[in-house]
Amino acid sequence: MRPSRDHRISFGVQLALVVLWLAYGLFLIMTEPGNSTNDRHFIHYVFLILALGYLVFILAQNTSVFGRQSYLEITPAYVVEKRGHFKKKIAVHLQDVTEINLTPAQARFSMRDGSRCQVSLKLISTRKGQRVAKEKILEVAEKHGIPVTENSGTSRR
Repeated sequence: MRPSRDHRISFGVQLALVVLWLAYGLFLIMTEPGNSTNDRHFIHYVFLILALGYLVFILAQNTSVFGRQSYLEITPAYVVEKRGHFKKKIAVHLQDVTEINLTPAQARFSMRDGSRCQVSLKLISTRKGQRVAKEKILEVAEKHGIPVTENSGTSRR
């Protein structure tokens, strides 16, 4: 559910909508007369199942109920970022990289074709892990002869 290109509905609002849909579906099923001869109750069950499916989807996307699904992988040939169950992997092949710009929050890669790609270092929760990831990026950059610039801004929120 995305009402516009740059504003997403927050997890809390999505959860509230699903709870409302579940309550509405249960209300429709419970208030259906027992001696009714129509098949409207079938649609109510379909609505309830779809609401439950959406609940599982938003829980899988926004929580670690089904395990942690975001990661940053650094190998000698490529850097891979995966942000969740239903998101694409971002793979940066280091043989196509001309320059790397490291900031405290992300690594930006300039590619041979002129495009830019960035991966978030915030996927790693500890400062030590972020430092190790930066060291690995510097190591593979040195191996491939890629120039690296570091912008170590000290701004804190």
